[in-house]
Amino acid sequence: MVKAALKTWVNAGITPLASENINPIRLTNIVAILIIAVSLLQLPTALFFWDDAAWYELQIVLGTVILLTFVPILNTFKAYKTAKLFLILVYSIDIFLSCLLWQINLNIQYFFLLAVFICPFFFNNDEKNIMNALLISLSLCFLGFEIWFNLPLELISQSLHQQVFRLSCASLFALSCILCSYHLWKNVNRSWQKLAEEKNRSERLLLNILPSSIAQRLKCSPTLIADYFEQASILFADIQNFTPLCKNLSPKQLINLLNEVFCIFDTLTQKYGLEKIKTSGDGYMVAGGLPIINSIHATQCCHCALDMQDAFDGISQKYHLHTGLRIGIGCGEVVAGIIGKNKFSYDLWGEAVNLASRMESHGLCNRIQTTESTYQLTKAYFRFDKRGNVEVKGVGRVTTYWLLGRKNNLETHVLFK
Repeated sequence: MVKAALKTWVNAGITPLASENINPIRLTNIVAILIIAVSLLQLPTALFFWDDAAWYELQIVLGTVILLTFVPILNTFKAYKTAKLFLILVYSIDIFLSCLLWQINLNIQYFFLLAVFICPFFFNNDEKNIMNALLISLSLCFLGFEIWFNLPLELISQSLHQQVFRLSCASLFALSCILCSYHLWKNVNRSWQKLAEEKNRSERLLLNILPSSIAQRLKCSPTLIADYFEQASILFADIQNFTPLCKNLSPKQLINLLNEVFCIFDTLTQKYGLEKIKTSGDGYMVAGGLPIINSIHATQCCHCALDMQDAFDGISQKYHLHTGLRIGIGCGEVVAGIIGKNKFSYDLWGEAVNLASRMESHGLCNRIQTTESTYQLTKAYFRFDKRGNVEVKGVGRVTTYWLLGRKNNLETHVLFK
């Protein structure tokens, strides 16, 4: 129970998906616990030396402990800056009152300089002015008590010169602490900035590999992901006679051509809200209706297929290519997910996937072949030409249709439901 309570305290105000082990919010909560622990260690001494001063010290300790419990509460309500300032204020008041209470030089004032070294871990670049003000204020508090404790020469045996030298050393020490703290702040913020940049880069890389919802699930629970979809659409596109084309182009020219083609296809995929699944050689596979379910997946795929065909025609004319694009579309139930543990990818399985692949491989150059199910779902929006029965390997004879174009200048903008 104690371990769970401490974990709740330390993680107060931090989102469950946060992956950083160290950040200013968590550090604020941890420092609050450490100050409480150190303050409570004074209680045995206060009880042993029970007099009026010790009684007040006990009140200071208890007040500090009670006030610091508000730090994680403030962080929970996302008042992060207020929590940091409140923590430093309570800590400073504790030291200030203790110095006034005992009225002798117990070196308690050096705890002000400890706060000077802690501040750099709390504040980012946007809070630079606040941190500088705190560093100067804490150092002045330290110097103020140094002067107060050492100024009355009649109460101490040292000469004026010795006291001036002592105060000069204390001033230099405080100045050194400020400079070191500022240098530490710059390095800490630079490290956190680099860490944030690397995290964002990793996030973008992960989102380029996996759908956003799947990536979030994988980060929260790295287990097998397999989802069943009653209806989804799958589109396969392939460049006709790609192998002979490879012989006429250098490797660099070939890669540049494929990159240009697939970049355009990626743009169209995003435009119509489809999910790119993978590329294999000159093949391109996308799906609609997953991982987020919608009812217009077939329409989205048909729009995308027509634009892909037009885009590839433009590229063929640009590079004087004597080839074309075969596209196949199919609809049906699929299972989508991630398997394995190394170099994994989001993939689809099911008869609808195999049939869509056969629509592409059994199609013709510069034609879009669809299944009966795709035709039934989209015939109100697109023009089709019935091809008839086609012998499909592993399936048998299947009725297919050629997708010719949009009906009545149908707008390509797709409204998501």
